[in-house]
Amino acid sequence: IVERVKAENPDYIIVLLTGEAGFNFTQQAADAGTGPQDIMFHANQAGLESKAYWENVPDGNLAFMARIGVPETMYSESALKFARDYKAKTGKSGVESFALEAYDSIGILAQAINEAGSTNGDAIVSALENISYDGVLGRIYFPYGSKKDPSADGKGDEWWHQWPDVAITMVQYQKEGEPSNTMIIVYPDAYKTGEPEYVD
Repeated sequence: IVERVKAENPDYIIVLLTGEAGFNFTQQAADAGTGPQDIMFHANQAGLESKAYWENVPDGNLAFMARIGVPETMYSESALKFARDYKAKTGKSGVESFALEAYDSIGILAQAINEAGSTNGDAIVSALENISYDGVLGRIYFPYGSKKDPSADGKGDEWWHQWPDVAITMVQYQKEGEPSNTMIIVYPDAYKTGEPEYVD
C-alpha cells in the first residue's frame, strides 16, 4: 500500500487506519520516504497516546493529528479530575479524545433521561433539544431541532441536532518523543499555541 501511495507523489497523506495498523503504516511510509518528516502527514488520533506512538513510529516527528477537545492546559476543573482519574486507571500519559467523547455522551444522556423523567425516546429527544450540559468537553447544547429549524438562521440541514461549539484542534508533534499533552496546536486560531512546521 505504501508503495502505491508513494507512486502517486502525494502532497499530503491522511491516515485513516487506527491503532497498530495506523502506527505500522506511518512508520512504513517514513521508511519509504513519504512519512511525516518528508511530506505533510496527518496521522490517526491513536497517535495521541504518545508512549505507544513513539515506540511504534520512531520517525513520526512533524505528524499532524486532529484532537477533539481543548488541550489539558485549558481543561475545566471537571475535565482535570476526569483526566487524573483516567490516567490513574489506565496508566496512559494522556486522555484520548474518544474517552472524553464517551464520558460526555453517557453524561448528557443520563442528564436528558433525568430531565425527561422517562426513558421514552421522544421525551429524551425533547430533553436533549433543550439541554445545557457542562461536560469535560465544555458546555454542550443543541440550538437546532424540532423547535428551531437551522434554516431560520440561514444554516443547512447538517446543523440539525448538532453541537456548534465543539473544540476540534489540529496538533503537531514538533519534538521527537514529546508527550501528546504538550503538542503544539496549529489550528484553529482560538486555541493556537504555535506555528506549524512544514517540510520542504
